[in-house]
Amino acid sequence: MDAVAQRKTNREQKLRAKESHANKLAEKSKRKREHFQQVEEWANSVAKNRGGALQDDADEVFLKQRGPNKKREYADKKFGFGGKRGRFKQNDKASMNDLSGFNPRGNFPGGMKRSAKTKGGAGSARQGKRARDASRSRKRS
Repeated sequence: MDAVAQRKTNREQKLRAKESHANKLAEKSKRKREHFQQVEEWANSVAKNRGGALQDDADEVFLKQRGPNKKREYADKKFGFGGKRGRFKQNDKASMNDLSGFNPRGNFPGGMKRSAKTKGGAGSARQGKRARDASRSRKRS
């Protein structure tokens, strides 16, 4: 009988613990709700004293009131406003039909490369190993 009584008291204690935990959670949520309500009332009273309701975009309004900083103003005055970027690369009628910079031979940094057959000059290069061997064998026979 002792084990049965022990199980019964354990079950009752577990039930009481669940109830007390639920009460604690309910009390906590009630306190939280009341706290946020007090904060909201305080914010409304401050807004009434200030002469207007709270603005959600108060930060944006504050930032719009200020202009560019002094450093930016000075740089714009000294060098001019930067303007849009990349406009200088766009074609117009005049630049499209202007062929003054066109070189029909090609715009190569060191001039056009000469073929290996033409001897001398900057374009002449040493032949490859197979070509040198072939020419050597041709000379022998």
